[in-house]
Formats: sequence, structure tokens, C-alpha cells
Amino acid sequence: MSKKATISVFGSKPENAIIVPELPLSVRNNCQAGKWTIGDTEYGSKVAMTILKFSKFFGSLGQTKNTLWGQIWFVAESGELPKDVVLVTYVKGRSLRDFNRLVATVQSRGVEPAEGIFVPEFVKHSGQKPDESGILKPINYYSLKWEWVERTDWQMVERAAAVLADPSNLSRLIDLDSTQNMISLDNLPPHEIASLMAAYSHSDSNGEISLPPSDNGIAQLPAMATAS
Repeated sequence: MSKKATISVFGSKPENAIIVPELPLSVRNNCQAGKWTIGDTEYGSKVAMTILKFSKFFGSLGQTKNTLWGQIWFVAESGELPKDVVLVTYVKGRSLRDFNRLVATVQSRGVEPAEGIFVPEFVKHSGQKPDESGILKPINYYSLKWEWVERTDWQMVERAAAVLADPSNLSRLIDLDSTQNMISLDNLPPHEIASLMAAYSHSDSNGEISLPPSDNGIAQLPAMATAS
């Protein structure tokens, strides 16, 4: 009997491994619908996650301009999002502040937060937003409220550590598409972050940035987004 032909283009996932996609798999926490989405596909509102990497950015994504962002690389442990795959999402505003609160609270107990499980929940809010004519209209929107659960099964941490120990995987934890209009804040000292914020707050009507002068009187462009 002839041997069955095989083909290998993308490869398959080894047992108990976590896939790091060649191109980032970006997940949106949809603040209008209160759902997790990838592209146009909804994946429900529930997820528990192991976080592999967190970075801070400043800039624009989608319709949100010139704000602080938290970039979260994670693996979903429950919910409808794909399992055993590294995903990336972005949080801002109320969601980012609550995430920061939770991380600091867990750290204050002498615990590394990444060793536990993060459980974000969509919380509904009401507000007002001007329409095209400038008239305020009532709106509903969602933010993420974060909880943290102590882990009892450490298998996922071991698998995540294996991912982070591989340099080829680390080189893929870069989302150039989503951060093309952002600047990484991870390696910037506080005074440079303050100058950056001031530069964007003085942007002109055409969206051009009016940069503050440096110590030598020559305006300095902020650094481009880099991996940390």
C-alpha cells in the first residue's frame, strides 16, 4: 500500500504547547457592545486569562486619539476566545485605571500578579455624547472591571514560561499594525513622557504636533514604538 501523501505549510500545534501567531491576533474589547471581538466575529463577554506581557503606549487607535493605552498579551483560559493561542488587546481610560488598581493591589500582597488568573468583566455605564449637530444624546457604553483569582493549577504558568523563554516567540510579541500611531512609554523617563504629552496637547488644527524645545533649543521628535 502506498504511503499517504503529507503536506506541511503552517505546521500543527505540539501537545501542551501555546501558539504564538506569525502575525498578531488582535482582540478588541468592544466598549459599545460589551463583547470580545476578532475582526467582525464576536466571542462573547466572558474570559479568564493568563497575561504574558504588559506594555504602556501613548497615541491613537481606531477613533480614539492621543490617549494612554495598556497593551496586554494573553492566553485565554476560559470563555469563547481561541485557547492555547497568544492574543493581544488594548485597554484605555476606566478599563486601564481599574487594571492598574488591581495589579497594584495584588503586588502589595507580595505576589506577582502574572502568576494568577485575570478575569475582566464588562460593566455597563450611561453618559452623554454630542451628535453631528452638537446636541448631547444619551449613550450606553462598557468598560472592563478586573478581578484576580489565585491559581491552583500551575500547568498554564509552566507553558507560558516556555513561550517567553523562546527568543523567536518574543520577537513575535510586537503589534506594528495596532501601534503604528503610538509611542512606547516603557523605556521613557518621566520627564520625556511629560514632554510627549505636552507636545500632543499643543497639536494644531491639522493634527501636526507642536513640539516643545529641548534643552539645546532644538525640537526633538519622540521615539517610535519599540518592543520592550
